[in-house]
Amino acid sequence: MIRLDVIFIFVSISLLFGSSLRCYSCSFSFNEMYDPEHRDAWCANESLVQFEPDETAKICAPWEKFCVTAVNTINKAFTSVSRGCGERCSELCESIGYGQDQVNCDDCCEEDLCNSNYSIQYYEVLMSRQYTSWTTPLPGELAFNRKNNLKFPY
Repeated sequence: MIRLDVIFIFVSISLLFGSSLRCYSCSFSFNEMYDPEHRDAWCANESLVQFEPDETAKICAPWEKFCVTAVNTINKAFTSVSRGCGERCSELCESIGYGQDQVNCDDCCEEDLCNSNYSIQYYEVLMSRQYTSWTTPLPGELAFNRKNNLKFPY
C-alpha cells in the first residue's frame, strides 16, 4: 500500500511541475540606469538570448500560463521593459498616471522562452497598439455596442 501512495505522490508532483512553462525573467528601466546595482540592460537587447537560459529564465508557477513582455513608454519614448511569467494577458495597452503620457503594453505567449523579442521593430509594433484603442473599435465591439444600444464616437 505504501508503494502505491509513493507512486501517486511522484506522479502528482511530476504532473504539477514537470510541464511548467519557462520564461525569461528580468527588467530594465532607463529611470534606473544610473543605479550601479541595476545591471539588467541586457533585458532590452540581444544580450538577452546570448546568456544561458538558466541564468536569465525562471520556471513559472503552475497557474502562470503566459510568458509576458511588458513595455512602457513616457511621452512616446521607450523607458522600460520587463519580462516574466503571468497569470493573464491583456491585449490592450494601458495608460498609466495623470498629467503625463505614460503607456504600458503587454505581449504574451505560451511556449518556453518565447518572450525573447528585443528588436526595435518588435517594440515599435507592440507599442503601435496604444494608438488604436480609442479610434478603432476592437473586434466585436461594434456588434456589442449595437446589441446593448451603446454609442461611442468613432
